[in-house]
Amino acid sequence: MQNNIIDLLGLKDRDIRVNVTKSSPSSVEVTVSKVCKPMYCPICNHRMYSRGPYTRTLNHPILQDGRKVTILLKQRRWKCTNPVCSHFETDQFSFVERYKHNTNMTDFMIIEDFRKPALSAVEIARRRNVSDTYAIYTFARYVDMDRLPLTEAISIDEVHLKISRYCNYALVIQDFITGDPIDLVADRKKQTTEPYFQGIPLKERAKVKYLITDMYRPFESYVSSYFPNAIHIVDSFHVIQLIVRHILGYIRRKQRELDERDRARHERIEQDIHRRFEFHHSRDYYIVKKYHWLITKNNDDVEYRTKPYYDNMMGRYMTTLDYEEALFRIDPVFRKLRDLKEMYIKFNKRYVGRPKEAADGLRGVIRHYRNSDQKIFYKYVADTLEEYFDEIVNSFIVVEKYSNSGNKRTARLSNGPMESLNRIPKDLKRNARGYRNFEHIRQRFLFSQRSRAAVKANPKPLEEVMFKTDIKRGPYVKKAYRSESNY
Repeated sequence: MQNNIIDLLGLKDRDIRVNVTKSSPSSVEVTVSKVCKPMYCPICNHRMYSRGPYTRTLNHPILQDGRKVTILLKQRRWKCTNPVCSHFETDQFSFVERYKHNTNMTDFMIIEDFRKPALSAVEIARRRNVSDTYAIYTFARYVDMDRLPLTEAISIDEVHLKISRYCNYALVIQDFITGDPIDLVADRKKQTTEPYFQGIPLKERAKVKYLITDMYRPFESYVSSYFPNAIHIVDSFHVIQLIVRHILGYIRRKQRELDERDRARHERIEQDIHRRFEFHHSRDYYIVKKYHWLITKNNDDVEYRTKPYYDNMMGRYMTTLDYEEALFRIDPVFRKLRDLKEMYIKFNKRYVGRPKEAADGLRGVIRHYRNSDQKIFYKYVADTLEEYFDEIVNSFIVVEKYSNSGNKRTARLSNGPMESLNRIPKDLKRNARGYRNFEHIRQRFLFSQRSRAAVKANPKPLEEVMFKTDIKRGPYVKKAYRSESNY
């Protein structure tokens, strides 16, 4: 029974006695003491004596059944009987450091909790029965993520954090080969990025062959300024996103026209009958507002084989195909926009791994767009495709990368993995109700998203990680949790 309790609590010491003194559905109280045996002075080898144990109360969150575990640590202070020596010794336990009220297991469980971006520091502190300040400082002592080495393919994107006026849009750098974040830079402005990238050895920057970004123009200058052997790739996702954004602009304008038409008609009727009545939009407005996604969504992903169901607004049974035909009757331009968008999507799928053929295919798409009667495509989209022609063609290159299971596979150069990664810093900020310390959110982001993130064997001193501000402290309220935004 004794050994079972020791194993359950994760205590390393074997020369101890463990007794459960109190147990309830919400808490467990355990008494731990050293096995009493003769002690001899390590200096003069005389016999030592003790006046009895004193008690320390420790927090130990090893049980995962929701109960609070409290350890009453019985320690003895030994004194040498040699009057010349008078040396003192105190019982030491390997599972707790001197003067601390939390066991070593508490610290490691706190650090493991910080791997989960959905948990704020306050939530972690409540789970482990510590203060949020203790949780944050423990994380800072054991975790220190450095920049990872650059590889042949890296992705760059910005994320809006707005931590301070010096940190508005942070820069996320990702290794496309492994999917791990390389680093998080405080700002995307030149005065920040130039010394950062120039500080990386030229030999390492020369290894980069592919730089994958969106259409943010300053990113294009990174190739000539920092990565001499790289080519610029504009992610295909952002090209399709640009097309869809223009189509949505047209749909919203059409929706406003229908709204104005319906309201004008409503006012005329009210004037004719000389009384007011409740306003309702027309079926045309209803169809455009609720089912415009049939135009913007990838046509291959639209499920047409659906069972008809009765639509009260339309007054009859409708299928997906019926809604699509209703959209095209409202405005024939909707069909043209959908078909022109689908033309680029099909081109984007056809030439994966064949960049030379993709160049001819892209010229054909641009030529077709120029000859269309839709300004969205013959002007805005065609101009963008010509402006980023080489970068778009480069996106059809295929390289080897690691999958989530760790196996190598071939994949097209894309910023798709980055789009899911740069959501994490925003989630961290939202869960914590904001941040003031960029370094803390950087460490949390890198630690939670790297596949092999390790902790320090020798933690930093507490004085080194303490975050001090000039804000005057108010009156102290016991057990009051402060927001993680202070850190």
